[in-house]
Amino acid sequence: MRPLASFSPATSAEPARTPMHGKAAAWRRHLAAWLARHLIAPSRNLVGAGGLPTSGIQRILVCRPNHRLGNTLLLTPLLVEIERRFPGAEVDLLSAGPAAHAVFRGFDIVGDCTTLDRHAVRRPLATLGALRKLRSRRYDLVIDAAAGSSSGRIASAMAKARYQLRTEAMPTDGGTTHLAARPVQALRWALGVTSDAQVPPLDVRLSDAERQGGREALARVLREVDGRHLPVLAIFPNATGSKRLPADWWGSFMQALLDRLGESCVVELVSADGQSRLGGGYPTYYTSDPRKLAAFIEASGTYISADCGVMHLAAATGATTVGLFGPTDPERYAPYGRDNTAVACDDGCPRQAAARVAMHLLRLRLQARST
Repeated sequence: MRPLASFSPATSAEPARTPMHGKAAAWRRHLAAWLARHLIAPSRNLVGAGGLPTSGIQRILVCRPNHRLGNTLLLTPLLVEIERRFPGAEVDLLSAGPAAHAVFRGFDIVGDCTTLDRHAVRRPLATLGALRKLRSRRYDLVIDAAAGSSSGRIASAMAKARYQLRTEAMPTDGGTTHLAARPVQALRWALGVTSDAQVPPLDVRLSDAERQGGREALARVLREVDGRHLPVLAIFPNATGSKRLPADWWGSFMQALLDRLGESCVVELVSADGQSRLGGGYPTYYTSDPRKLAAFIEASGTYISADCGVMHLAAATGATTVGLFGPTDPERYAPYGRDNTAVACDDGCPRQAAARVAMHLLRLRLQARST
């Protein structure tokens, strides 16, 4: 398994792409950073390289207070790593938004999942209540899993723990910058582990029953069109802000992609607004349950979208996931693990992007036939 599939060609002279955030998000980050600097005393329980014991860690708190589905899913490799390092431990989570409970439902090691409101600053009483709840407990280890997050730093500093690990404390020289890998590598750094073992992939831990439900849902959607068992492509033509690609781009992309791949069954995954962005020419599937959506994507086998939370959900299944990247940085946000890949589409040419996607998928099909 490769931790990250190859990207489309790029030169070192290209400017680094950064995540898109609005003015409100920037204001909240500045406020949280000010609070972290002025209200949180320096912690005496911080651990550095090799400072964390390999035994005696039973109760763990992981802080990642972010409401986005993708950032929530990026925690799953850390939970897998904790299972391996501390198999008898229980992990509490501080997250945000409604998706966390569904994402972490498949992990037996998870105890309590406390979620902050998406607009925590606007609901100070609820936020203080959640933090007071964490403050009432004692932990052996608290992990601030989001490097550079002031809210995560505040929450982890407030928790009562023998040891505190901040992901941002780990040196980054020569290491991966992907946000799924950094917390795992920080834990290994704190344990003094020098193993070159691959970082675990994203994993939503679908049950057998959920996978069966996904297969049944796919068969139901393709009842009229999949008589010849053609390859299935699950397409989610939506994203937030500047990451969203226009409908005419998707139309040209799909035509060029199918010309190269040959006959395929395409299913459009519809977003919450219920609107088709592929012209209504393909069967559609919608669910508000992220686990049902993950099972459907895994049953489909191949998933394509722009950089978004559903892309990371697909990467947390057994489906081959292709992310189309424009303004965001694939080194940090590409679909992580297995045969997943990121493809550049910032040149604005849908046919070029389709050629790169088709090349990747055809290569995987060829490999599958030869094994």
